[in-house]
Amino acid sequence: MTSSASTFLIPGEDASWRVWKARASAPSEAVDSPADYAGAAKSVLVGLPASACRSVGLVLPNADSAVLLEMVASQLERRGIKGANGEPPFFRHYVLGHAGPTVIVSVDVLAEPFPEELAVQSAENYAAALRLARLPVGQLVITEEQGSLVMVASHQSKLFHSHVFAQRPADAESLAQEILLTRLGLEAQPGFGSVTGVCLVGQWDTEVVTDLRRVAAMPVQVVDRLAPSGHLDTRHWSMLLPRSVRDARATAARRRKLIQIGLVAAAVYAVAIVAGLFYLNQCTVKADGLAEELDKIAVPAAEVKQTAERWKAMSVALDSKVYPMVLLTNLTALMPPSGINLREYEYKPAEINLRTEARDATTAAGFLEDLKKHKVLGRYAWTMPQPQVRENKTVSCRIQGKLTTP
Repeated sequence: MTSSASTFLIPGEDASWRVWKARASAPSEAVDSPADYAGAAKSVLVGLPASACRSVGLVLPNADSAVLLEMVASQLERRGIKGANGEPPFFRHYVLGHAGPTVIVSVDVLAEPFPEELAVQSAENYAAALRLARLPVGQLVITEEQGSLVMVASHQSKLFHSHVFAQRPADAESLAQEILLTRLGLEAQPGFGSVTGVCLVGQWDTEVVTDLRRVAAMPVQVVDRLAPSGHLDTRHWSMLLPRSVRDARATAARRRKLIQIGLVAAAVYAVAIVAGLFYLNQCTVKADGLAEELDKIAVPAAEVKQTAERWKAMSVALDSKVYPMVLLTNLTALMPPSGINLREYEYKPAEINLRTEARDATTAAGFLEDLKKHKVLGRYAWTMPQPQVRENKTVSCRIQGKLTTP
């Protein structure tokens, strides 16, 4: 790993933190919190648990860096990820690779409110802890961070997505269900690829591992710990700092500036008038330059706006909640154990058509009401024409749902 930081603080499985030195293969010590680290005055990069810094994976159209940043911010806003008082959140994005006309992006977003016990004013920078690890290619990783189980997905061994989904311990059935849902969502994204296995990190009960191998229907391996990434260059990362750290640094910077002004005030008093005239002239030149720059960026700004409008038009197609397989999973989960069968399922971007056979009209009507009340499927307006009664007294129904809430 290439970094300007000499030390990394990584959350452990329990409530403690591990101190890693640059280029080390194992932690050197454990501390209770980042603020307790004795070497905090030195250059430290704090790796945050997923509960304090979530990682969001995005597949976006290829664009230059400025437009890409706007698209990332738009995606976070569309997903309801906001900072304090509804402001944009603090985030940093990483380009992991390209797949044809798309770019694979991962975004670290600080939680709001941010845990103040993790705020270290002397920290050089912050990042998701899993961003600093080398992840197995093509596998979902389940690891424990301070008592919480975290689901992790990677792209080319780099962190793509992570989320907290349970507290330890968890049974194999719960793990398998979370693996399935995560896998469906990830593989539905163009360019992501396929999931070929599961990697469990840390100490796991052998019975849970055995049961998971059976119910997950894919290879499952167990490793003691994730190795640090050997090809991660943090020197060019933008700053990702909690609000309290930003405010403290801004206050310190203002204090230093006031001291400097006080020290040089006596020396510059004699030339204040000349300096003022020079400053006024520079402001005029700068204003003219800014006016010129404004004219130059008018066209790119219009292109950014058009890109945002096109992206907004694509939002329905990119919403994981309306992927065909996810919707089908919700439909089958909603169906009663008996009394109704699904014969046809047709998916369109804004419409779903079903043909079912029910025991009677009452059962069919009850299924229609369940569709309307469902958290995800309720986004569609469901209608059912008069069912057809067959000779065996069963009824054939056609049910149609049209998307009303993007």
